[in-house]
Amino acid sequence: MKLYILLIFLFIFISCSAKPKTNQSADEVNAIIEKNKQTAVLSEVSALTRTAQRLERLGREMDSYRRAPDAENQRICNKLMEDARAEVTDLETKINNLPQTYNAQLTPIIGELNECVSCSKKAMDGCRKARAFINEVIGQIFPK
Repeated sequence: MKLYILLIFLFIFISCSAKPKTNQSADEVNAIIEKNKQTAVLSEVSALTRTAQRLERLGREMDSYRRAPDAENQRICNKLMEDARAEVTDLETKINNLPQTYNAQLTPIIGELNECVSCSKKAMDGCRKARAFINEVIGQIFPK
């Protein structure tokens, strides 16, 4: 993921620092630069929504540990929850670094994902809500 982001920023840097062709106006060059920046942001948003989808699936997979009464399954659930919540926190940080438009659309997913990857009896409700939020955001940002 870090390599992917580095490549995107490298692409933007090269695009921004490339000398324009002599037959292109400054406005045309600026339009190309803006389009490249938007493409990079949309790539990042796409990667973040895929991460959210993966975490939501993980939360659903944790249900067997949540429902099991024995201490070993609860221990496993707690470990999975700890690891997954660290990923949700990382996802939240990345979402906070997005432009405001995308930040506002993706931020509501965080609370539901935290609930989804918990060992709470309400976790599956959080997973359902997280999936609904994720699908809604994908539909808004990437319409067919």
